[in-house]
Amino acid sequence: MNSLRDLWGSRFGKYVMELQRYLQYVFTGHLAIVMLFSIGAAGYAYSEWLKDVPAELPAAWLIALLLAGSTFIATPVTLLKPADAVYLLPLEKELPTYTGRALNWTFFSKLPLPIIVFIVALPMLSAYDIGGKSVFGLLLLIVIVAMWASVRTEFLYRKANEGQGVWQDRFIRFVLSTLVFYAVLTEQWIILAVIAIAYVLYGLLWKKKAAMQPFPYTHFIELEQNRMMGFYRFANYFTEVPHLKGSISKRSWLGVFMPDAHVERTDAQSFLLRRTFIRTDESFWLWLRLTVLSILGVVFIPFPIVAFVFIGALAFASAIQTLQTLRGGDEFRMDLLFPNTEEARPKEIFRLTERVQWLQAGLVLLAGLLMHGLSVTPFIMGAVVLIISEATIRLTNNKEEE
Repeated sequence: MNSLRDLWGSRFGKYVMELQRYLQYVFTGHLAIVMLFSIGAAGYAYSEWLKDVPAELPAAWLIALLLAGSTFIATPVTLLKPADAVYLLPLEKELPTYTGRALNWTFFSKLPLPIIVFIVALPMLSAYDIGGKSVFGLLLLIVIVAMWASVRTEFLYRKANEGQGVWQDRFIRFVLSTLVFYAVLTEQWIILAVIAIAYVLYGLLWKKKAAMQPFPYTHFIELEQNRMMGFYRFANYFTEVPHLKGSISKRSWLGVFMPDAHVERTDAQSFLLRRTFIRTDESFWLWLRLTVLSILGVVFIPFPIVAFVFIGALAFASAIQTLQTLRGGDEFRMDLLFPNTEEARPKEIFRLTERVQWLQAGLVLLAGLLMHGLSVTPFIMGAVVLIISEATIRLTNNKEEE
């Protein structure tokens, strides 16, 4: 390897291959159909809402907040590895060559989100008669500059403080960005100039502080490992990822579902599986995310038929992923020491998956009742979740037994 420029190029190529390796399982035809329905329904609901917008809505503030919210989180993607803390030390003076390319990639990879928010906001701006072509052009330019500044400032802040208190920095940039976007939308150029100068001085402050600190390899390496582990957890929802390392959280606020064990009365497999489900981050957050998405689908999808398809697809994904997660780990487990038959664990997995899916169906039914009132539609929604879940669990169970 001749230089850190070549090192970045080599790692970036491998990183892209790693992403492609798993994303081919993520963006399959099933997900494309769900996304197509969701985007279409959201677009139709948005266009219908624009036909009769509420006059009292503070549109300029709302769009400024949305644009600031899409730009203020700019976690740097460095692709650093644990060995770099040793082998890159003699090359620390050349490190800006490496980090510069890393920050360029971070900027371009995060830019699509604020651009999408900007494009979606344009019809709303026109509906409220805010700005014109020149203002829209300036707003787009400032969105790009704000994203670029956020990436650089967060990197400098992390370098100066080893990542400590990064949300304070993000909050300050969020407030400054909101004021900048609001000043552009309301064409208050003096306020825009003052806030922009404050933003520049804030960035220069952290550039000066970062220059006085050595490069915190440990922080950026841990940040990179956590980022990749997050991607692997997401990809693991669609395919098996061997790099994935599980994590456990106590979640004492769910203690009502985890009563103390009694040696003579507690069903060991049920007790162990219930705790495994609640305390294993992968299984718990997966189920919770899919359930929240189902509820959001009930709330925001205006067409009942589309909502049935959407929550049915999520019920299928939730049931099958919960089953596979609980069945995972064929190596040694503590339950192998229990005086239970071999059939006890599969039965408890089946029963626990049924219970959590019943809970999901109940939450969907409740959301449906709140949205549609006491009618047939909410009960069909709950029934869709129950039927799809039961069919998935039983068919998967029969296939395993064969």
